[in-house]
Amino acid sequence: MALPPFATAADLAAVMQTPVDAAAADLALASASAVIRRWTRQTITRVVDDVVQLRVIDCDALVLPQRPVESVSQVMVNALALTDWVLSGDRLLRTGGWHRLPGTTTYPDPGLVQVTYTHGWDEIPDDVRGVCLDLASATLSNPAMLRQESIDDYSRTFAAESLGLGGLSDTHKELLGDYRRRVGTARLR
Repeated sequence: MALPPFATAADLAAVMQTPVDAAAADLALASASAVIRRWTRQTITRVVDDVVQLRVIDCDALVLPQRPVESVSQVMVNALALTDWVLSGDRLLRTGGWHRLPGTTTYPDPGLVQVTYTHGWDEIPDDVRGVCLDLASATLSNPAMLRQESIDDYSRTFAAESLGLGGLSDTHKELLGDYRRRVGTARLR
């Protein structure tokens, strides 16, 4: 499923304060959004009824990978719908943990739980949109990724941040840090 970019061509034109080619803007915004999604490990955009398979290893909670979690519509194990769970933030909890099926003391092999849930933001957060626009405008401002260009007595030098490489700066990473998926209590770098 193709996810929409975090900003529009009109947003990009407003930030750049100049008209932009719609096709180039759409490509730059899609690329910038993909860079952000890859680094955060999050779709960020609202996804309804997403299906994920989670492996159970004797645990008290199953952590759903995408945030924020709005709702869970179904939890299945081997075609058996489970109803004895509760959603707490981005975690699914069960009395007695996830190591057993109802009425048993063990979990069936292969220990996979299929969860259907809705996650993400209806409106893209401003800081995410800002980073997307920053990356896309850098790409469009300097599509040839020149460090410097000169014509006769005119010379123009681009800052390293405007080379249009599509990479996140340390400032970008700081702005996006709260959206990055974590494992346990440790933040992945």
